[in-house]
Amino acid sequence: MSSWAETIKLWETERLISFLRSDSKLEGLELDDNFFTKLSDENITGDLFLKLTGWKFKEYGMTLRQALELEDYIKDLYNRKGALGVHYVKGTGSKSSDHPN
Repeated sequence: MSSWAETIKLWETERLISFLRSDSKLEGLELDDNFFTKLSDENITGDLFLKLTGWKFKEYGMTLRQALELEDYIKDLYNRKGALGVHYVKGTGSKSSDHPN
């Protein structure tokens, strides 16, 4: 069975942002719209997101705690297995039913 990261790395920016906004594992980080706007402005795809490190997130203006927790979150995506479910992309009406095998 594939990891979530293997599926996420295939996603375009909007699908990635939609997923991150809906993932309950990120609720405690208090990510604001500025974070998602930066991902969009920089055209960060799933593949690029998975390459980001805590220090890169810090350069994005995040607190050290947020940056380190996001780095741990990305590592966790490689360990999470199973179906991702359906995630709607805000404003486009499109959806992803992609999931790891």
